[in-house]
Amino acid sequence: MNRALIVAAIALGLAGSACSSFDSPPEPFILGVEEGVLTDPLAPLQLAFHEPIVANTLKLEIIRLETDAEGNLYDEDASDETQLDILYQHPGPDGYDFPDLGGEGTLDGQRQIFTMNLSTTLPIGPQLAILVEPGLQDDEGNEWKVRQTLKFGYEFSCGNEEDVKPTTFPSGVHFMLADVDAPIDTQLQLLADMRVNPETGAIVGQFTNADRDPEIDCGKFNLSCDASEVCRTLPAPECVAPSQKAGIPDEYADFTHNAVPPTGYSFTVLACVRDEADGSFTFSNAPVDVEVQSPPVTVKGINFNGSFRFDETDTLRGDGTFTAPEVFLGTTSSGAGAGTISMRLIPADEVKPGIPAPPADQIP
Repeated sequence: MNRALIVAAIALGLAGSACSSFDSPPEPFILGVEEGVLTDPLAPLQLAFHEPIVANTLKLEIIRLETDAEGNLYDEDASDETQLDILYQHPGPDGYDFPDLGGEGTLDGQRQIFTMNLSTTLPIGPQLAILVEPGLQDDEGNEWKVRQTLKFGYEFSCGNEEDVKPTTFPSGVHFMLADVDAPIDTQLQLLADMRVNPETGAIVGQFTNADRDPEIDCGKFNLSCDASEVCRTLPAPECVAPSQKAGIPDEYADFTHNAVPPTGYSFTVLACVRDEADGSFTFSNAPVDVEVQSPPVTVKGINFNGSFRFDETDTLRGDGTFTAPEVFLGTTSSGAGAGTISMRLIPADEVKPGIPAPPADQIP
């Protein structure tokens, strides 16, 4: 949000508070939120106040909003087995002189806007909340005695009502090759179980790491692979290193899913597909974080953009690009990520069992 809009938003808040002679504690509100919804999960989250605050009285958390049957937050209920799912905390557990938990927060010079740059992208879909803890004061010492709960969430949409159209794009499992150009030269292989709502084009996909299948036996090709090798069948039978890149998506039979950490991973993708006049399909997803334990890599806000079409053999194929605003190798930022993708739909009778499916409650 630009500075002019920020000033206008604060002015509205100040005008509202001036309707009464009561001098209230600083009123917090989330900048840019409309009917509880924000649209850009990659933008910094900003909390504003209708008047300057005393900096060292601000304590807050961003949480995934979960309550018991009576509406109590998980640190307010009677159970010892529930706890808040804290996504960000200011100050961190060690106090104001140490880093925040889950990101970095800064208060502007006027002490009215607190900007949070988070280490990970907040989830899209679930209800979230900022908890402003008791003790927040203005310069006159007016202080909040109770917790303030500001609910919000991120919503990914396939567009406005005119953009939501039926699609003939089929549900199914795809084999994707993501050839990374930056920040390092490597390849990711993914098995993507994508479920499509044919009435709207909305997609929920579960994208899972794929490794070369160690169960394939090269003996039938009169080859004997040693313990450090696996059998590759395409484009020609050969004993290769497990890390050997795939050449094309048609090599899906040589790969199997691996969702189990530390080397395996799986992530849920919300996306949309649109039918084009030339018979192709355009695909894009909401940004999503990808975390790998070993080697330790975090990709923040990855976004796939691609085009699909049926080829002359009636096989659905896609290609495109992906971007990510930041990639961490361990805890060190290596800058933005970028590369190309190619993929194809696997015939249903050739899909290996056990590939993770999208969460049942998110399937459109």
